[in-house]
Amino acid sequence: MQDFNQAELDHFREHGYVVIENAVEAVGLDQIRAAYEEIQAETASAWRAMVESGVIKGGYGHGPNAHTMNNIHNHHDLWLDLAMNPRITPLLRQITGPDVQTMEMVCHCHHAGTQAHTGWHRDWPAWTHPQYTLKTKAFYFLDDQTEDMGCFSLVPGSHLLPDGPPRDRYTGNSLEDMPGLKKITGPAGSVIVWNVLCWHTGLANTSPRDRRIVIYGYQPFWVKKWGHEPPPERIVSWANTPARRQFMGIHAMEGRASWDRKDVPYLTEQLERLKTIRF
Repeated sequence: MQDFNQAELDHFREHGYVVIENAVEAVGLDQIRAAYEEIQAETASAWRAMVESGVIKGGYGHGPNAHTMNNIHNHHDLWLDLAMNPRITPLLRQITGPDVQTMEMVCHCHHAGTQAHTGWHRDWPAWTHPQYTLKTKAFYFLDDQTEDMGCFSLVPGSHLLPDGPPRDRYTGNSLEDMPGLKKITGPAGSVIVWNVLCWHTGLANTSPRDRRIVIYGYQPFWVKKWGHEPPPERIVSWANTPARRQFMGIHAMEGRASWDRKDVPYLTEQLERLKTIRF
């Protein structure tokens, strides 16, 4: 695991984000691209049918301007490996807490020559914790990100503001007039790790290239993700170490055992831990 970088943490806390280059060496950029293209090919017909029907459903702007691919863990274990990317895991533990878990895994394509697929927003009200960020996201760039690609944009430092952005004032053709806007660019293989309280949007893609990214969300383990359904068997099978179990929201290495999934048998190593904790 790569050494933790204090400068990255400081930048995140002050500005609400940090961009890290050469972030996918543990998995491999070519392998990530191939897995992405496989999912996109498998889901393209359903996406086109939805757009043609006019009945638009799904997050991250899923619709005419963007193709969102969910449940990517069903396609390839590579996406589970990337969720625990050792390049950013130390930073996530500092930001979100030692009991960090993965909340979402999504592939996203903002098509060339299309309009913005979302307006200015923050992901939820200014809910805060005295020590940790309650939700952090990581966006991986599969290709070089340039300003004309409808790149992810935010207002640095806006995560510290009590209110969300003035959504109705900066919209449509004035989307880029937001004071303090910063367009996030970088070479392929980079990742932006950011606080979801930052004011953010995705701009129009006026380039001839699709903007392809992979999205992960992270929260503390005590935020429950599976509801009444058991974790998918593929994830349980992959999560064959205590660290993996925690990152998939099954059994915590840190935190209270009362938050663990009791419908999944514990690993032997975790049974030993249960003997030493009170809850």
